Amino acid sequence: MSQEIEMNFKVKDKSGLLDFLKSMASEKISEIKMTYLGKKDENFYIRIEEIKDDAGDRKFLTAKGNFKSEGGINQRKEITLPVTDDPQKYIDFLLLIGMELRDSKQKVRHQFKIDDLDITLDEWNVEELGNRLEIEGESEDQVKQFSEKVIQFCESNPSE
Repeated sequence: MSQEIEMNFKVKDKSGLLDFLKSMASEKISEIKMTYLGKKDENFYIRIEEIKDDAGDRKFLTAKGNFKSEGGINQRKEITLPVTDDPQKYIDFLLLIGMELRDSKQKVRHQFKIDDLDITLDEWNVEELGNRLEIEGESEDQVKQFSEKVIQFCESNPSE
């Protein structure tokens, strides 16, 4: 199980941000369908991800624990397992043990690896989510320092 340390921002200038990130690293693009399950009034959730990219088609089940947010940094525990069968069987299992289907979303993900950080720009198919930047790493300081380099392309306040 790993500990996520990340900052998230709503993107104002997608093309400018992509140009900036491409100047620093190579880009990987994926199409992702995500099905979310959870329990009422709990921040914890499980999702099934179906990913299509140059590496082929892959599927994962990810559990994300409750998170804490402090100073724009979000932290939570997570675990990811490969899905080796029809995703609907996993969904049926989770429904059987009391999880509830929350929703399903799709996005195009632009991924970059910069200075040991995982940088992703997600273009969601849900208008209210818009385009989102996530900066994830093992060091709070490193995540914050990189956010200062890209804040010109984003809303100034991080989101949870």
